[in-house]
Amino acid sequence: MIITVINQKGGVGKTTTAVNLAYGLSKQMNVGLLDMDPEGGTSFSFGIRRDKREFPLGGKSINIFNIEVFPAHLGLLKLEIGGEVEDVMKSIAKIAESFDVLVIDTPPNLGTLAVASMVAADKILSPVTPQPLAIEAVRNLDSRLQSLNKKAVAFTSMSKKPIDVELKAVKFLQLSIPQSRLFSEASKLGVPVSRYEEIRLRRPRIEKLYEELGKVILSE
Repeated sequence: MIITVINQKGGVGKTTTAVNLAYGLSKQMNVGLLDMDPEGGTSFSFGIRRDKREFPLGGKSINIFNIEVFPAHLGLLKLEIGGEVEDVMKSIAKIAESFDVLVIDTPPNLGTLAVASMVAADKILSPVTPQPLAIEAVRNLDSRLQSLNKKAVAFTSMSKKPIDVELKAVKFLQLSIPQSRLFSEASKLGVPVSRYEEIRLRRPRIEKLYEELGKVILSE
C-alpha cells in the first residue's frame, strides 16, 4: 500500500504527518518512508542531511527506528524539473513492492514529484491548518484530484478543533492534532515526536492521535 501525504501549502505539518504516521505504522507493519521533497524535511526529521550526490529514486536507504527511510538527494531536483510523471510512478511502485506500507512525503507544490506520488497512491492524506491560505490550497488540491480521478482524506493540523470543508474529492476527518512544543524539541534531536513523547512522558497523547490517524487512513 502507498500512502501519499500532500498539500501544496507549506507549513501545514505535512512532513510531521508523514514521519509520525510511518513511525506509528512501523510498530505493526514493514514500513518504508520516501522523502520526495528536494528540501529534505523528512530526512532532517531523522537527523539525515540531504545527500549532495544523485541517486536513482529508491537508490539509497537507511533503517531508523524500524523504518526504511529513503532520504532526499540532489537527483530529486532533476526529476522535479525534467522527469516524467509515468517514470516516477513506476519507480515508486517498484520501491513499494518491498513494504506493507510506503509513506511518501511530497514537496509543497503540485509538480512532477507530487503528481506522480498522488497518481501512484492507494491512499492520499492531506493535513490542513485552520487558515484561509491553507483551506484555499486544499480547494486547489480538490480540483487537481478530480482531474486525476483520485480521492483524499484530510485532517486538521496544529489545532485543537477539527475543521470541515465540503469538497468533492477530499473528505475531512473529525480528527485534529494540536500544536505542541514537543514538535520543535523532537525536530532538534532528529527523532519523530511520537518517539520523543514515549521517552519524555508517561502518558503520550500525540502518539495516540497519530496511531488513530493511521487506523483511519488504512480503513478509508
